[in-house]
Amino acid sequence: MERYQRIKDHVYGKFNAIYNEILRANAMTHTNAVDNCITLLAISRNLNLELCKICALFHDFSQYTQNCPHSEHARMSAIYAHNFLSETNLFKISEIDEICYAISQHSKKDQYDSPLCEALKDADVLAHFLEDPTKQFEGIKRERLLNACADLS
Repeated sequence: MERYQRIKDHVYGKFNAIYNEILRANAMTHTNAVDNCITLLAISRNLNLELCKICALFHDFSQYTQNCPHSEHARMSAIYAHNFLSETNLFKISEIDEICYAISQHSKKDQYDSPLCEALKDADVLAHFLEDPTKQFEGIKRERLLNACADLS
């Protein structure tokens, strides 16, 4: 988990540099919530905990740090993560590819993909629920929320 801690320090360092206080708080709160949720899902689904948690750190990175439009944030966050992870020389190419693919796909909640992608999608939905339990979830997001909760029981 040393690699995770190094990535976390980098991501939160970038979040700390966000000038807008509300955006900075949202970046930290939501990223932390997804990180916590994916931790539980990774353990319950027997997935690589470190890779899952790194995905959570980067999943909305460009939306918060680069003011990227929501429609592009997953792709742009994956590109940023790919470049940063490659520069660290701490990861195998296959790990970088797996992490970045999951990040790039996490907004496609209506599609099913690799277990890492599914964990990130489900953690994102679960985090949004925990941030506002009064929010109504419908369709695939509701299904993902219920399935994630079932996996945790």
